[in-house]
Amino acid sequence: MCKSQFIQDYLFVNGLNIAWIYYGKDIGVDPFSANKEYRPDLDKFSEAMDFANSQGANVIRWWYHTNGSTNPIFDSDQKTKPNPLFFHEDVKAILDLAQSKNLKVQICLWSFDMLKDQWGVDTETNKKLLTQQEFTEAYIYNALVPLVSFIGEHSALFAWEIFNEPEGMTNTYAKHWGGFKERVEMTDIQRFINKIAGAIRRVQPYVKITNGALGFLTNVEDPSNGFKNFYTDANLIEQGGDKDGYLDFYNIHYYDWARHKGSPFHNSYDSSKIDKKAIIGEYYPEDLIFDEKSKDMDHTLLPIIAENLGVSLVQHQWAGSLVWSWTDRKTAEERIRMGTVIKNIKELIDQDSIATTDKKDKDSVS
Repeated sequence: MCKSQFIQDYLFVNGLNIAWIYYGKDIGVDPFSANKEYRPDLDKFSEAMDFANSQGANVIRWWYHTNGSTNPIFDSDQKTKPNPLFFHEDVKAILDLAQSKNLKVQICLWSFDMLKDQWGVDTETNKKLLTQQEFTEAYIYNALVPLVSFIGEHSALFAWEIFNEPEGMTNTYAKHWGGFKERVEMTDIQRFINKIAGAIRRVQPYVKITNGALGFLTNVEDPSNGFKNFYTDANLIEQGGDKDGYLDFYNIHYYDWARHKGSPFHNSYDSSKIDKKAIIGEYYPEDLIFDEKSKDMDHTLLPIIAENLGVSLVQHQWAGSLVWSWTDRKTAEERIRMGTVIKNIKELIDQDSIATTDKKDKDSVS
């Protein structure tokens, strides 16, 4: 494993996705009744955080706008209005709670769901927010910048994450995904990430910024496998033109549709193909089994049992593991599997830290 520190005080990011307590309604205003507010259920957040802490986690990932159904709020011209103050106060309350549990939070702003046919989602408005400068700027100045300014360098803020799998909104990578009312292009996504990252960085230059990619497919530069990294500094700045609009590290997701070629459990981090540290930001805590030979292989891959998935990420030099997810892993068995992944990572990291310290002590004596 890499012995240098990754971000802040962590050798390895080890945690889980919450990713919401109430989908799209943790913080917001009912789009059909302005008098109805959605406030975070801090008792349920606390339950999830207590679990994470008890297993040895250091980071949790939580979704903020999600699909835009209740947050942000829009005027009659489809432009983002200023946030109600309680939006800011409630995000801080979640961070304060995490701090009390010795955890940090990666706040994911948007998901691909913002262009899907879902309750309360105005896909036409959301598409304008993504693709038209005046609508993007209204969002930045009325919703994003005030929130980022209010939260500041809160000690429990791990990073701002701009998107969850934005490639899902494109026909290029997710034409087969159902339920969409609108679509955008990858260039729209790159431009939006560039503009949002630049705005965050100018307000709070020392906070970290990331993005959650669909998989190796869109976040690794490997033409031989059909992979392209859309999120390099150069690629983002080319589309958006903001020199401050870059990411500090990557989040890459894995599900078994990506097979072994797109698997961080079978492929080591390679700085020649990916130019920043990368957390594996979503994956199921389930046994990973490929039961047939691949075309380019002469043997069947050995299964990786769920409890060893996180350990495999450490051994393959990735920068972190965020298991999916507290919300949809509700049974005792599922929660145990998720917890075991986190515990085994913690034990391995602790052992490595002790061994490294012992070696330094011996070297200093000699």
